[in-house]
Amino acid sequence: MIGLMEITSHHSVEPWLPEGHTTVGYEVHVRHMAPAAPGSTVVVTTRVTEVKGNKLYFEVECRQGDKVLGTGIHKRAIVPANF
Repeated sequence: MIGLMEITSHHSVEPWLPEGHTTVGYEVHVRHMAPAAPGSTVVVTTRVTEVKGNKLYFEVECRQGDKVLGTGIHKRAIVPANF
């Protein structure tokens, strides 16, 4: 679940990154609230809540239908892609 939250956060901002840059995650705080069976379809949503210089702050949520599987915050930094 955390991996899905991280990759979704990255993909949600990727079109707006400067050429030659990417993001790297550096902090995750997640509350896992319910299980999902292997192979289940889940929906991950992210929302940028703050931008400070090269730091991006996200609210993240994972759902299976109406059931919330997990929520939290995730932080990423914009860095050159060939660091």
